[in-house]
Amino acid sequence: MDSFIYYIKSNYDLLFKSAEVLAAIIGIFLFKKYKNDNAARLFIYFLIYVNIVETVGAYPHVLRGYPDDNWVNLALKNTVFYQNTWWYTLMWDIGVSIFLSFYFFKILKTNFFKKVVKYFSVILILYQIILFIYKFDLLINSSILNITMLHMILVVVLTSLYFIELINSDSIIKFYKSLPFYVATATLIFTIIQTPIYFFESYYNTNDESFIALQRTINVFSIILMYFTFGYGLIKSEPDTTT
Repeated sequence: MDSFIYYIKSNYDLLFKSAEVLAAIIGIFLFKKYKNDNAARLFIYFLIYVNIVETVGAYPHVLRGYPDDNWVNLALKNTVFYQNTWWYTLMWDIGVSIFLSFYFFKILKTNFFKKVVKYFSVILILYQIILFIYKFDLLINSSILNITMLHMILVVVLTSLYFIELINSDSIIKFYKSLPFYVATATLIFTIIQTPIYFFESYYNTNDESFIALQRTINVFSIILMYFTFGYGLIKSEPDTTT
């Protein structure tokens, strides 16, 4: 067990980045398959977007490779930009909230549900942006929990609306051939798994090896599960030309 945990810790970045890259590659190869499915193409663009976000977000590791007295390190020292927390808050919590809102608005067929998505998403995303601006200084040490929680609430609402509509439609017969089913399922499961971790972020201690190992193990497996589900969904699903 100790060797397994050590493997996870030693290969943490490689494991979850490999899953992200694989899903994006599958999407790119199958892009022609979904040439008439606007929602699916939007999702493939999202997978590419995730890889760009992760690549740019790795800049702190690059900076650590330079001497501490390097002019870039000196300029960024003691600012929010020295860490990548601000980047992931903006591009992941807020950016993904925007994407999911557009995506579920496109795939939902019920007018009432589309209106719920429209107004609920606008309110929550505006609130996220306001918090990001007014609490920006907090990002020097940690993420803003309120923004993360708003993102999670939005995910639960959007996926719940999709599943309610699916259950009450004829599409339930061939749900396993629908890409939105895999997207909604994987996203919801990932959110449910990740939510408890955020509540314990305040107890994070670099000296607590057990907590770090548990956190990284949960993160890796939830991320791999989500992106493998995305990739499988792209392969298994049939294009929906109505979106």
